[in-house]
Amino acid sequence: MIGIFGDHSGQFLSIVGWLIMVAFAIPITLWPFQWAKAVGWEIPNQTDLALYFGRCLGCVGGAVALFSILAANSPLVQPFYFKLLLTIWALMVILHIYGAIKQIQPALETYEIGFWFGLFLLTLCFFPIG
Repeated sequence: MIGIFGDHSGQFLSIVGWLIMVAFAIPITLWPFQWAKAVGWEIPNQTDLALYFGRCLGCVGGAVALFSILAANSPLVQPFYFKLLLTIWALMVILHIYGAIKQIQPALETYEIGFWFGLFLLTLCFFPIG
C-alpha cells in the first residue's frame, strides 16, 4: 500500500496544498469565528485569545499548504514533506480522539477522526518511493 501511487506524489502534494489553503487556512485566518460556528463551536464571551489562536492556526495551515505546493515540484524534499504531513495527520487523529473521549468538541470534530485517518492512509498511498 505504501507508495502504490508514488509516481503521482507531486500532484498529490499540489492538490492537498491548494485544498488546505482554500478550505482551511484562508477561512480560519480571515474569519475564525464564522469558521468555528460553521463547525459547531460555541464562541466564548471573551474572544481575544480565541481570535488570536484561530488566526495563528490558520497561518500555520497556510504555511503547511504553501510548502506542500512548493514541495510538489521538488522531488528531493518530497519524502521529508510526506513524513511531515503523516505526522500532522496522525496528531490530528489523536487530538480528535481525545476531544471525543472527553466530549469537549462538536460532533463534526468527532467525525473528522475518520477524515484524518483516511487522509493518513491516502498520503501513505502517494508516498514517493525511489
